[in-house]
Amino acid sequence: MSVSIESQPRLTGQTPWFEGDVPAEAVPEKYRLDRAYVPKGRYLDPEFLKLELEKVFTRTWLVACREEELPGVGNYVEYEIGSHSVIVVRESRTAISAYYNACRHRGTRLAKGRGRVGSLICPFHGWRWNLDGSIRLVLDREEFVPRTDEDLGLVRVRAETWGGFVFITMDPNAMPLLEYLDPIPRIFEPFQYQNMRIRWQKGVILPCNWKTALDGFLEAYHVAGTHPQLFRFDKSNTNIASLAELENRVWSPTTTYERHAHYSSIGQKKNTSADAGKDPTARGTNDVVDPRLSVALSVQYIADDMRGLENDRSWRAAEALKTAEVPEGMNAGEYMLQLYRELSVAEGYDWPEIPAEKWADAGTAWNVFPNTILLPNQGSSFMYRARPNGDDPDSCVFEIFSLDQVPVADYGRKRDHQPEFFEDFRDADLGEVFTQDLMNAKEVTVGMHSPSFDGHRLSEDQEMTIYNHHRVADRYLWSE
Repeated sequence: MSVSIESQPRLTGQTPWFEGDVPAEAVPEKYRLDRAYVPKGRYLDPEFLKLELEKVFTRTWLVACREEELPGVGNYVEYEIGSHSVIVVRESRTAISAYYNACRHRGTRLAKGRGRVGSLICPFHGWRWNLDGSIRLVLDREEFVPRTDEDLGLVRVRAETWGGFVFITMDPNAMPLLEYLDPIPRIFEPFQYQNMRIRWQKGVILPCNWKTALDGFLEAYHVAGTHPQLFRFDKSNTNIASLAELENRVWSPTTTYERHAHYSSIGQKKNTSADAGKDPTARGTNDVVDPRLSVALSVQYIADDMRGLENDRSWRAAEALKTAEVPEGMNAGEYMLQLYRELSVAEGYDWPEIPAEKWADAGTAWNVFPNTILLPNQGSSFMYRARPNGDDPDSCVFEIFSLDQVPVADYGRKRDHQPEFFEDFRDADLGEVFTQDLMNAKEVTVGMHSPSFDGHRLSEDQEMTIYNHHRVADRYLWSE
């Protein structure tokens, strides 16, 4: 049974602590959290990574793939985490199953990457399993010690779905997925993730810890320093922000829940109340007098550079806004949303009007514990996923999924999806904004190895998403 958001503890702008958290003395001193402080060993120590692989990733719900990656019966996707390989397969038109990706004979991996099969066949000796995991063929079975078909079946991994995402957990005793995700399903409901499809997916190797990769997207405190061009008229000007620009920086306080957390970009710090929420109409470009052009340039830059969060329809709506007569009683941002909605409805999209309070609840970006980030948005979204790369704490696999809503007529249409992978993120053509973010990965890692650095000292207003991740992880790492 899912716990409602109203019944959950919720803290904003302070170091979180919840009933059920492990006491500080249960954590080894070198890994112990303090008030908004995270020791660097939690990122750099191989033994800490080993604990995460053994106790966190094997006991939590993990995003394995999207449902559209399994369009037909027999389609499969391999999900790897640490030494574990799990195969997720569409067993039937209405059922998706997951199994440990290992032959019951000699342990050979049954399938790699992604593809489509009629049955799961071991490439070593030819043993075969049906898509429901039951044994189909044991070659020369009469030569083996008798074992039941049930004993020879593939070992299941729990798989459940929400919002078009397929989650797996290796813990047979884990709570149901919707309870684990609470309050995310309720808050994300207006944004219809089940009606989105992958626009593009790119994975890269980053020279940093998997948590460092996530941390860079778990707060917007870095925007003024890393992305100074976002609010400039000249988007090619990526020079360091001036003191005047820093005065106009966006403030993005964080909210922590029992397990997950999010931040909300809510406006200029000097003019914003802590009670304010995310407002999708409040966007623009500094030093542009015409508010229509200010909003349009902001939308089109994201659409052109990041190829996500905005799309072809919002780009066209922004173009129309530049010369539109904004109705009396509306501002340019509100009219932008109206033009976007009119285009979407006219082109066959299910496009409900989302109340301001729903946008405020959703915020800007969520940490879906342990290793996923979702950016709630109407029409287009991003998902980020980070995983350790082997047993090296200074290396990880980082993936970006750009998601777009599809027209109602295309809900059942199969789509060709080919993820791309790059050893060097600079070869991935990710645009200026993502490149700026990923450039930080190496610099943070080098700095953390310095003897002058002992750990993260975090803003209690804008970086508690990071602290909250470690707090929750301690439950899995140090609880019996």
